Amino acid sequence: MSNSMTTKQKLAKSQRIAQAALKLFRKGSFEEITMAQIAQTAGVAKGTLFNYYKTKENIFMNLLLEGYQDFFTQLDNQILNLKELSLTDFKQLMLQVTSKLIKEHPDLVRLNTLRGPILERKADKEQTMSGRKKLYEISERLSEHIAARVVKLTPKAINHLFVTQGAIISGLVNLSGLDQFNHEKLPIEVFDFEINIEKEAKEVFGFYMDGLFKKKEG
Repeated sequence: MSNSMTTKQKLAKSQRIAQAALKLFRKGSFEEITMAQIAQTAGVAKGTLFNYYKTKENIFMNLLLEGYQDFFTQLDNQILNLKELSLTDFKQLMLQVTSKLIKEHPDLVRLNTLRGPILERKADKEQTMSGRKKLYEISERLSEHIAARVVKLTPKAINHLFVTQGAIISGLVNLSGLDQFNHEKLPIEVFDFEINIEKEAKEVFGFYMDGLFKKKEG
């Protein structure tokens, strides 16, 4: 019983640290956040912090992976309540999911843009692979449940759709900031990069699905 309680206490402290980091992330940029700030916000000693996370990249990688695990689990529960879907119905569902991701989970969207170029540099490989393995299992289960309802699509094709969705959103987020550097407006004339990320992402993703589904129907 005591071992179980110790495990729960460790998990609770780990989550408290992660939520403290997320709180700081919502107020500023990733680069400005320090491990000392995270420890202070979480109410733990800096030495204690390093017992749970060796780097801040590790904290945010875990937040990203766990965030997507929760997001896909919620979507899977939604899918299980649906019956057979036409390609048109599924397209509309995926566009709704795109809107929900951008509007209700902006932290995930921001973190996903940091994953390749920043987080993977210093995140712990073993912990990252463990988190990815769990995410892959959830996403595979989700894709299989969707394929059982959208008969013209395979789990592989559906999984690829989610990857494409993420790439489109991340690309638009990065492009939308070309007139800024480190959150400051550049004092030069540039093209208008102020875009509605939700609108553009749905439009581009919609065109992509139209082309893909046309081949499936042909």
